[in-house]
Amino acid sequence: MAREKTIWSVGGGKGGIGKSVTTANIGCALAMAGKKVVLVDADLGGANLHTYFGIKFPERGLEDFIKGRTDSLMDTSLPTPVEGLRLITGGGEFLGIANPQYARKQRLIKSIKSLDADYILVDLGAGTSYNVLDFFAVSNEGIVVLVPEPASIQNTYLFLKSFVYRRLMRTFSANKPVTDLITESTDPRGPGSVKTFSDLCEKIAKQDRRAAEQALFEIKRYRPKLLLNMASSKKDERVVEAFQGAANTFLGIDPEFIGTIYTREAIKAAARKMRPFMLDPAAKVSHADVQKVVEVLMKRPSPVSGAAALFAEPSSIEAAREAARAEVAELDRADGSASSGSPGPSSPSPVEEERDFFGFNDNVEHMETVFHVQTEVVGGAAPQIETVVYHGGRIFFSKRQPYNEVSNAWPGTSALREFATRQHRAAIAAIKMNKITLQGIAK
Repeated sequence: MAREKTIWSVGGGKGGIGKSVTTANIGCALAMAGKKVVLVDADLGGANLHTYFGIKFPERGLEDFIKGRTDSLMDTSLPTPVEGLRLITGGGEFLGIANPQYARKQRLIKSIKSLDADYILVDLGAGTSYNVLDFFAVSNEGIVVLVPEPASIQNTYLFLKSFVYRRLMRTFSANKPVTDLITESTDPRGPGSVKTFSDLCEKIAKQDRRAAEQALFEIKRYRPKLLLNMASSKKDERVVEAFQGAANTFLGIDPEFIGTIYTREAIKAAARKMRPFMLDPAAKVSHADVQKVVEVLMKRPSPVSGAAALFAEPSSIEAAREAARAEVAELDRADGSASSGSPGPSSPSPVEEERDFFGFNDNVEHMETVFHVQTEVVGGAAPQIETVVYHGGRIFFSKRQPYNEVSNAWPGTSALREFATRQHRAAIAAIKMNKITLQGIAK
């Protein structure tokens, strides 16, 4: 019988806000409560979770799984000083896995969801790259770490905004008119820009009522957990309320506040000793901070994202769909016109797992700007090969080719891969030739 599990991804957009320290200590608290816990360091470009457990040079880790040296992700896990707590580390010193091939990334995500544990915590890297966002999506209720200082607040908001738009783009990957609307809406200076998620849904509803309901359903049912870290006093919690209000108003999501971890010298001292502060008696006051957070987290299980979430709680899922229908109907009344399309969003069409999916990721620096270029096969009933160029949460260029059209013209997997490679390299060349810039696409 499969073990029931809860998965939380720990993100926040900005580096240096304590994601790894938070992950390590929440993991310790859960294991000390008798739970079976696995920590996964998914910071593929600069993993350091192992250092908080006194491991300088991990003997095995994600590299072994990604490069095929082992078929089991669990076999790469390492013991920790806490009984019941194991660590899967990225290692941080090897080349070539910061941007894994798309199929390898999907295999890794699937394997994380299959780990044998009561609780799985996934420590993410900084930034808003598609890799980071896709690992954050492993959990349907990820933990977002917020520090009460302006740069962290801005980057955390950008992180959630990027995640919302990434989720929408994947939901409607087979619906080009809707994805075009979403892409247009990410340009703050463009004529089609929107200020709020509700504004976007209103635009979508005018074109496709059913898609608008699906968009509302997908986003409204997502509720990230918000943890305030490095707070100096109770007053810092005012930041949380303001952040929740902005996320609700502009992104359509309602982050749940799960607690505060205050900055104390004992925490810094434990980090210098390369150990979680939950294992240091001198940090007893901070133990209480983490235990309060864990108590909130353990109140109810968080559903695994994806297809399983759609069927986990039929009554609540249907309630969410009904709420989405009602909200679109309210947009109709406010607009004074009826939208086209049949009522009721349908579940996204599953992608055939047997198909050979692949993709490429590259960071391209040009004129002191780093663009992210990603080419992948996106799912849906009619999969497509898509190349996207983005920076700072904004999409500057996207191109799609229907999978079936390409497969007919380019028979065979190797030819498809060659086609995708050419499309990917063409986007990189366009950046280096100044055809794609921060000002847009050159004519």
